[in-house]
Amino acid sequence: MRFPIIFLLVIAFLVGFNPAEKKMKPEKGFPIWLKDSLHRTDQTSGITFLGYKGSEKYFLICDDIGDMFHLKLKNEKVNLEKINLGEKVKKALKNYDKWDFEEIVYDQKTNKVFLSIEGNGSNYLDEAGLFELVFKDNDVFKDEIKEIKRVELPEWKKLSEHFKPNIAFEGVAVSENRIFLGLEGTTIGELFLDSTFLYIVDKNSLKLIREIPTKELKIHTICGLYAEDDHKLFGIDRNNRNLFVIRFDETYSVKELKIYPLDLHVPGKDNLQYVSALESITMDNDKYIYTIDDPWKKFYLPPTEVLKQLNPSDAKNYKEFIPLLFKFNSNHIR
Repeated sequence: MRFPIIFLLVIAFLVGFNPAEKKMKPEKGFPIWLKDSLHRTDQTSGITFLGYKGSEKYFLICDDIGDMFHLKLKNEKVNLEKINLGEKVKKALKNYDKWDFEEIVYDQKTNKVFLSIEGNGSNYLDEAGLFELVFKDNDVFKDEIKEIKRVELPEWKKLSEHFKPNIAFEGVAVSENRIFLGLEGTTIGELFLDSTFLYIVDKNSLKLIREIPTKELKIHTICGLYAEDDHKLFGIDRNNRNLFVIRFDETYSVKELKIYPLDLHVPGKDNLQYVSALESITMDNDKYIYTIDDPWKKFYLPPTEVLKQLNPSDAKNYKEFIPLLFKFNSNHIR
């Protein structure tokens, strides 16, 4: 989802958020561009870790223009493989105003993949939802999605009460027994407010367990979620440029909250910041966290004085609005 223009009013605040606290730095060599010699992504809004094949880490990523890729990552080398959408998928989405793919998550317990879609236009409530993706031969490493099925949540009216055009669930996570759903944010007109809603759903019955307003948690937006287990949740607050970690008690009251400001610098220049728009979060088996900058095109391009300090290829990538992949070590924040 693109930011509203009024959000410019708080850019100065965001860039200087919590200056007294040390920011969490990306791993060496990151961020990196989501492109290889043949492919690039565009408006990338979702990432989920699948596993290893040989020495390569495999991820699924999705763009909010209806594209999906396998991302193969070895050290800092990116290899992208386009995933084809089968005829059943195209038929199911043919009347959508936009194929606005947002969060994507792989459930390693069930071998299922879930996708959140935001609605746009006059039928946004009919379009938005949580969907299951069925891969060819039920193999998430195959290059074709054969079918898309809406997950029928019995309390959908409650879950979707704050949806608007281009605003729905940008955070989705699954654990052994739970589904976590994060509303991108609440708004008045084009202005994002200072809080949103987190919903916790039983994975078996699909019934709502708890609704959590985030105002007292100081979480303004939820643009990505990752569940380490049934009671520990990582998330991205895009508007505050923060990573948050929530621990729940047995009733899903918040037992502990930690917020980590993120150092979001340009590639290869850790002293130069830019206006980022982080979306989605996942974790690999080595406990590294990955999150993606879904370019906010009005402001993604750094100022001329910053571009002049970059090498020509990085400056070119910014001008072409190629998304960036960040990597952080979660062992530093446990």
